[in-house]
Amino acid sequence: MVSSESKIIIVGAGVFGLSTAFWLAREGYKNITVFDRCAFDKNYYNPSNGCDGASADINKVFRMAYWGKLEYQALAIEARDVWLSWNKRIAESGPSDLPAGLTPEDKLLDMCGCYFLAAGPTLRGSYAESLDTMERTAPEFRKMQFVKGNAEDEERLGIIGAKWAGKHRMVQKFNRGNTNGFVDVNAGFTIADKACVYARFLCEQDGVKFVLGDSQGKIETMVVEQRGQQKKVTGIQTCDGRSHFGDLVIVAAGSWTPSIIPEAHRAIEATAGTVMFIDIPRHRQDLWEPFHPDNFPVWFYQKGDGDDYFEGVGFPITKEGRLKFGFRGRKVSEAQCSCYRLMIQMFGCRAVHQFPRPSHRTQSVCSKGLPMFAMHAHKRSRISTPRTKYSNNPIGTVPLHGLSLMKEVVAEAFPELADFGFTDSKLCWYTDSIDNDYVIDFVPGYSDSLFICTGGSGHAFKFLPILGRHVKNRLGGVSDQFTSLWKWRVAEGGKENNGLSEGETGPREMSNLQMADPRDFKFENAGVVSKL
Repeated sequence: MVSSESKIIIVGAGVFGLSTAFWLAREGYKNITVFDRCAFDKNYYNPSNGCDGASADINKVFRMAYWGKLEYQALAIEARDVWLSWNKRIAESGPSDLPAGLTPEDKLLDMCGCYFLAAGPTLRGSYAESLDTMERTAPEFRKMQFVKGNAEDEERLGIIGAKWAGKHRMVQKFNRGNTNGFVDVNAGFTIADKACVYARFLCEQDGVKFVLGDSQGKIETMVVEQRGQQKKVTGIQTCDGRSHFGDLVIVAAGSWTPSIIPEAHRAIEATAGTVMFIDIPRHRQDLWEPFHPDNFPVWFYQKGDGDDYFEGVGFPITKEGRLKFGFRGRKVSEAQCSCYRLMIQMFGCRAVHQFPRPSHRTQSVCSKGLPMFAMHAHKRSRISTPRTKYSNNPIGTVPLHGLSLMKEVVAEAFPELADFGFTDSKLCWYTDSIDNDYVIDFVPGYSDSLFICTGGSGHAFKFLPILGRHVKNRLGGVSDQFTSLWKWRVAEGGKENNGLSEGETGPREMSNLQMADPRDFKFENAGVVSKL
């Protein structure tokens, strides 16, 4: 059993790794070291500085509306209180009392409100379920949610503040106004990069050590000993050739986790959402003002079915003038070869290092002369692995399908933006589980020496201040409401498994998709559309 004296290694300094380290340190664990390939002490989690993990982002949705998922709703309500307390602590701090990359003017949570909208006049079933759940379990927060078209709710909203009428006007052009939904004035967005900077700062104050940057912070492989039918992880080896030993290794590496833990590809999969940006020049204050968080909400929007299904999100303008739009109605995967690391796990470093390293991307077998005894491992080792602007094989575009739907929605809802077109793109890599619940548990077969902490499925960042408490509970053998929900589980034959069973021949594999050309970023007939 892990104790406060145990030497703990955490791989990954994103939301799962930071929150885990924070809560373990608060509980009195004295020997925690977090490794990450990104030099977050120098780039401050800013995605424009070369960060490509999901946590290193300009903003993330904060919501408490969770359809019928009561556990997550309660967790979000609890997290909200901590976010607001962090806002207060930062505002009351002197500049010298804050870490580099953060100022007293920075807010980690901005409650600009969130509109949940869907095409058509009838309230969407998931929205109705969310409102009903909130009414039954947290009525004081339900009072801060207002249904579109409900005269009583709209009157109450007007009493809260005149600004909400203006925010409603900003999103009323979706589907030419023929929409259903509600606004939650207690929702909004977190500034993700600033939040991670602050969380890492709090961890360091409690004694957590960080080893960051390539190659000293980048894991090459786990150090595994075979003990009869069981294996035991005794540490990790980083890409600078050093070995680091500990009593427990926690892998919280997000979408890179399946390439570190061989068994994890049956429990989670790296999938990407399409993210697009529009950069507004500073001299266009006529657009900066209406899209400012004081005047513009976060929005969700759903419409259509099948190939025409759209599920997207948009954010207010950032301090740098950037508008962010996301689409995840259809996910993307990218099968790559991870056989080298998997072979090391199976056969040990000495047995593998004598052979040439395989190419970054292969077909069914490696062309670099791998030994025959490794072929079985190799054939199993093509798993979805993030490919970003900063990968060895970089990518600077997105699937055309999602981009086309986003252009249609944005041009309709915000015609004043059409002349700009999209100015930048990003594949945001998530870690999907088989059911969109997290995977936080000991990995079977490793004598309680290996722990997995991931599976965010695109909805974890809001829990940064509180998630680690439940990780701590699981590590300490304390059961709570999330123990069974987040237990280790794998895809089963004959079930949908949230797409994890599709593999590299499935419809979302990137090599099977048409990718956008930079010319596709422009809106067709933009000059005409912008005058609608």
